[in-house]
Amino acid sequence: MFVNVTNGIKTWLVGLFASTITHTTRPEDRVLAIRWLSQSREVVASEVSSLEKLRQLNALINSRTTIKAMAKSISATVSNYRKSNLSLSMKIALPATLAAIPFVGGHAAGIAAFGGALGVPVLLLVFLGTAGITSIIEAVVTSPEARTDIAEIIDIIIEDERLRQTSAQMKAAMKEQPMDPTRFAMPVEEMALRKYLLSMDPFNFEQQSMSFFHRAGLEAWVTRKSNDFGVDGFAVHPDGLMIVQCKRNSTENKVGRPTIQQFKGVVEEQNAHRGYIITTSTFTEDAIVSAALTDKIVLVALDDLVLWHAEPPIF
Repeated sequence: MFVNVTNGIKTWLVGLFASTITHTTRPEDRVLAIRWLSQSREVVASEVSSLEKLRQLNALINSRTTIKAMAKSISATVSNYRKSNLSLSMKIALPATLAAIPFVGGHAAGIAAFGGALGVPVLLLVFLGTAGITSIIEAVVTSPEARTDIAEIIDIIIEDERLRQTSAQMKAAMKEQPMDPTRFAMPVEEMALRKYLLSMDPFNFEQQSMSFFHRAGLEAWVTRKSNDFGVDGFAVHPDGLMIVQCKRNSTENKVGRPTIQQFKGVVEEQNAHRGYIITTSTFTEDAIVSAALTDKIVLVALDDLVLWHAEPPIF
């Protein structure tokens, strides 16, 4: 019961932070907020003492007027938690839950009443921890209004611990002319949809393909510039990096085994969670056999892609 209440409070706080950030007027302020959260996550995960963490978190909040204003808004909402849409059990538990954070220790008493020199937002960041702060960042960067400056956002995304083993070259490829996924208006009738997919501009096809990952709630983007890895799109799954190669081929131009082998090498070298090859054609028998040798490669042929349009996949 206590765990459910605590998780409910964390979910509410993640939503509160994300809503406050996404509803700011200026795109540059949203980018600043994402960077603030990223830096705060690093502080919470660091090896310094508890007091030093609290000091650093407070300094980050006070480093920018914009961040301080957002923190003040969040603080005001949390301080008036009795008027929120939290359940009664969560309202009762909230003060004691925050005050009992082991990380804060003996300093909890000074801020248990949602006040004190350290401030409410610092306490909330400590309570949410690295996982909670990551959830806020993900909620913000998948919001269309928050992705105005996608290059800045990607700079922050690639600092994520889940991408720690990704090579410097791959991280550079992620940042080469990044573009948001785009969901184009597609024909409903199956034969018309197949014909439309086969006639799409190759880059538009990449944007359409990556839109499924974005729609599933993942951080996802397309890179316009070709790279040595043959990767057209990226998505960040809770379990790690997902890389995507798109082949807008004619139906008779099947994807062969050499393409699969090369792509498997990239997936393994980058320690990626999964690699997707999406095509408007099909795969040769040798390609299918090669892909089946690992659970990290997913082949998406035209028939599968048509099904994706009818029932979006879960990644």
